[in-house]
Amino acid sequence: MAPALIPLNTTTLPNPGNRKKKHNRRCLLWLVAFLCGAALALTPPETRVEWYIDEIPQRTVKDILRYAISGNPRDYFLYRAEPMGYQLEMIRRFADAHNCRYRIDIVPTADERRQQLADGVVDVMVCSRADYFSQGHDRYPTAAFALPDSSVWVVDARHREMIRLLSRWATHVHSTRQSLSPSGRIRQPSGDASSPCPTLSPYDDLIRKYARQLQWDWRLLAALICQESRFRPDIVSPRGAYGLMQVMPATAAGLNISDFTEPEDNIRTGVCLLAFLHNDPSLSDTDEQNHLKFTLAAYNAGLNRIGECRTFARSQQKDPNRWDEVAAAIPLMRYELHYTGEYIPSGRFNGVETLNFVQKVWERYEHYRNLVAE
Repeated sequence: MAPALIPLNTTTLPNPGNRKKKHNRRCLLWLVAFLCGAALALTPPETRVEWYIDEIPQRTVKDILRYAISGNPRDYFLYRAEPMGYQLEMIRRFADAHNCRYRIDIVPTADERRQQLADGVVDVMVCSRADYFSQGHDRYPTAAFALPDSSVWVVDARHREMIRLLSRWATHVHSTRQSLSPSGRIRQPSGDASSPCPTLSPYDDLIRKYARQLQWDWRLLAALICQESRFRPDIVSPRGAYGLMQVMPATAAGLNISDFTEPEDNIRTGVCLLAFLHNDPSLSDTDEQNHLKFTLAAYNAGLNRIGECRTFARSQQKDPNRWDEVAAAIPLMRYELHYTGEYIPSGRFNGVETLNFVQKVWERYEHYRNLVAE
């Protein structure tokens, strides 16, 4: 039996018990290292995050995330006037999971998308793995997360919070295989998302005609009609609203219009109401986008009610000329503390329907601007 080696810095003989403890500790460390390695190996490579040096300044997560995607028809397209596609589905799922909103820009080339990400124009660049690994990474640090379809979401490494959220979300997507919606919902289109869809409905010519009278983008009017009726001309709501633009009989009577049941008459009546709301002097101080959003809100809830919302928002130290700030105040109007006050003479206002209406019409309009010819 070989003699035990005596350490040079001690004059006592080694204790066999100590030697056993050291052996056990070494085994434990090897076991921990093995388990960590196994966990890393089991984690999809696309969900591993490369953490960059602490000196890189951090950037905060925005309320609205902007995505640059290609014109791949599988990723983003229209089917019966409804926006669909793999990337749109993933973007919506991420937004729903993290309570944020999104905007999509179609940027056909990977170089343009990389440049927009570098310039801070967009928050997420969507590309193929081949495009990602073919780019140079020495200009600015990025982190990438691959989805089950082999696409890659690329973000600026300074977005530490985005990296953390995307790392967890991408791991969840891979572990649950949430790669696609039910098979009946996402359909493979023909054509290219970068080639705008020629039509939305059988009523496109009428919508263009009356949108010109409003001086609106016809796609905004189409988005409103789709939200109201899904382009079904004979639909009647439980409240008695009728047709493409869900015109109430009392509204038509107030505008001295007797027949509003035929598609063109219905659109003409709805546009007359929109023109009346859009030209109201109380909205003259708003910028173009907020003016349109307030008009949409008034179409849903009435001009007087939206006027009260703006007055109440001002009492809450919010800008009454910005729809997002007014929208933030509206949920308070359902509480007795507020609706019994001087600013809300019409009484309690739930507001959920109006908030959803404006958000969904505007979101649909942005999809139509991306995918429908002007």
